[in-house]
Amino acid sequence: MDLRQHLTLFILPAILVSSNCQQSPSLNLIPQPLSTTLASGSFALRADTRIYIPEGREDWNTAAQYFIALAGQSTGTQPETLPIQKATDAPLQNAIYFLPDEKITHPEGYKLEITPQNIFIRARTAAGAFYAVQTLRQLFPPEFNGAQSPEISKKMDWQAPCCTIEDAPRFSYRGLHLDVGRHFFPVSFIKKYIDLLAVHKLNTFHWHLTEDQGWRIEIKKYPELQTVAACRRETLIGHYSDQPERYDGKPYCGYYTQEEVKEIVEYARQRFVTIVPEIEMPGHALAALSAYPELGCTGGPYEAATKWGVFEDVFCAGNEKTFEFLDGVLDEVCTLFPGAYVHIGGDECPKTRWDACPKCQKRMKDESLKDGHALQSYFIHRAEQMLNKRGKKFIGWDEILEGGLAPSATVMSWRGTEGGIAAAKAGHDAIMTPASHVYLDYYQSDPATEPVAIGGFLPLEKVYSYEPVPAEFTPEEAARIIGVQGNVWTEYMQTPDYVEYMAYPRACALAEIAWSAKEKKDWPDFARRLQTQFNRLDAMKVNYAKSYYDVSTSFSNGKVKLEAIDPALRIRYTTDGSEPSASSKIFDDPFPISKNTTVKAAVFDGKKRMGKVRKVEYLVHKASGKPYSMPRIPDKYTGGEQYALTNGVTGSIKTWGNWVGLVNRDIDPVIDFGMPTAFSRVTTHFVNSKVSWIYPPRGVEVYVSDDGQNFKLLVSKEIPAETMNGITVETVQLDTPGAKGRYLKFVAKTFGVIPENAAGAGNGAWLFLDEVVVE
Repeated sequence: MDLRQHLTLFILPAILVSSNCQQSPSLNLIPQPLSTTLASGSFALRADTRIYIPEGREDWNTAAQYFIALAGQSTGTQPETLPIQKATDAPLQNAIYFLPDEKITHPEGYKLEITPQNIFIRARTAAGAFYAVQTLRQLFPPEFNGAQSPEISKKMDWQAPCCTIEDAPRFSYRGLHLDVGRHFFPVSFIKKYIDLLAVHKLNTFHWHLTEDQGWRIEIKKYPELQTVAACRRETLIGHYSDQPERYDGKPYCGYYTQEEVKEIVEYARQRFVTIVPEIEMPGHALAALSAYPELGCTGGPYEAATKWGVFEDVFCAGNEKTFEFLDGVLDEVCTLFPGAYVHIGGDECPKTRWDACPKCQKRMKDESLKDGHALQSYFIHRAEQMLNKRGKKFIGWDEILEGGLAPSATVMSWRGTEGGIAAAKAGHDAIMTPASHVYLDYYQSDPATEPVAIGGFLPLEKVYSYEPVPAEFTPEEAARIIGVQGNVWTEYMQTPDYVEYMAYPRACALAEIAWSAKEKKDWPDFARRLQTQFNRLDAMKVNYAKSYYDVSTSFSNGKVKLEAIDPALRIRYTTDGSEPSASSKIFDDPFPISKNTTVKAAVFDGKKRMGKVRKVEYLVHKASGKPYSMPRIPDKYTGGEQYALTNGVTGSIKTWGNWVGLVNRDIDPVIDFGMPTAFSRVTTHFVNSKVSWIYPPRGVEVYVSDDGQNFKLLVSKEIPAETMNGITVETVQLDTPGAKGRYLKFVAKTFGVIPENAAGAGNGAWLFLDEVVVE
């Protein structure tokens, strides 16, 4: 056995003097490794356990010191460093070996072997060794993951089961994002956030540093970014849709000094995490314009935004001073962050100001640019050149595809998967981060029981279900999907605790998407393993959501079905509006309802309720629970329901659960009653939120058919979409006296393209519809 010739030796702190030869338990690792072989016995950390690392390999020393620090915090004793010693070919007992191994082909792969006498960590690189450490920490008791009192440390049995694990990541880019522009978080929390990335083998921290609501990084060349742009006058209270708007009247300020940035970058390096800074351009720039108004098209005055949304004031693309400013900013940013990438945003940039700006119009004429999208592409190309001359590559949100893609661009696909698909087919790298599956600011449970969030509905199981590589891709195209990322936008997250609550355990699911082989993913098994992961998160004092105990509901063929993440969990429920208790009915099989019913359900362990009460108010009507078909798949099925238009549940303005949405398309379901059915009225609801690009339909129609092929128009109604303002849920009702048929076709006609001078001008409008109530 080749143990190398020169290894550095460390002694672990006094931990435990014992051994165990019992059969190893099942391993509950997250993310799931490629290969695991269990063996009898266990390795016990003892007072004289030693660690050997390659001499002169500082990066390997970093991985070993990380493990020593873990052992120190859990045992309460700091390790002692001993001089370099020469290892023999025969391994010394009671020792942990870090061994470079060129036979391991993947740069982040590793082989972890645990015997009763030794632990061998083999890897091609120190990064691989570090990820072996992350697996090893999970094999010790959960308490190993956090600081413990001396009393607990002495009582603990610090053992890891014998096994052999061979592992490597599926994707090279495994990211988690944090927006610090809307709400600012202290350095201590940024470090904890990075720690949690490392625990889950995520290797990229996307640090969103600038926004309309605040500029959060010190740029020495432009001091007013700190004194002006880092502050907003006040902040919106409650949800964006609440009317009337309310504000707290309190200035909100904060930014990271360059010394703090350097400290955080080094902290991340020691955890093999690369930081990708994001400097937004050309949109989301109000905070910067408040400090340097000459960089806007109108010259101001401007102020940092006090509410959320998309704003028309952006960097002026016709002003050369804009590019001088950004070049100076990026010069300092590139110096601070040693990683290969800088993110430059490129998303949600209205063209209204550019269309009316003489300088921008002159730029378009001089550069032969046909429209605002081409001008944005010009802007992004200029930013690319600034980064390229400093040896950096750039990432942008998928809007950078519009008007032509810059040569070295990596596309971050967030508005769905189309942007990533287009980039990969064009020969560009892509990172998949679709809002539908990995936007962790969406509600994760029943909004009625959750803190306020932006909207949407993204339960844990839906995150886990995401597959980043389209099935139709060739191997060459698939190789262009370099990774996946979860995004944490903080409009409604004011505290570190709330960020953790929204991110975890959904980031655990993200980690398995990013790291584990596609064929290793198994939702029931992940749900089971998650129970142990919760214990580890408890040791790390993470304020994760207890969504493991959530109850989901569905309604089909007149029956309600209740489900928990783990089928072994016991659900109790009521149908009379009362709170479920330990004496309520136990859910075994779907149960029928024949009238409007309020169902309340919760998971119980004996007499103890384990999670929140799930409350659903079901409408029972002629179409409820009936199947329907549509000629195209909705862009939003955010309720997770197979039949969201006939599931018996109406939508809410604060969540997209139970809404079906399409962009610039009609919503036109054909509902199958199963037999000829008489009906006299059809009612539904739609969302009007033009600031969010969600428009009313221009009109609605109801058709009937006996064969599902030939339809007769019963009634139609125009809707004055242009005159509707505010953020509302509107009701539309159509009377159909004497109607009868097996099939009902309901058509809501799209508004079409968003008009000029409106948020999202030039883009297709969203259309959101909920339950089609047939009476």
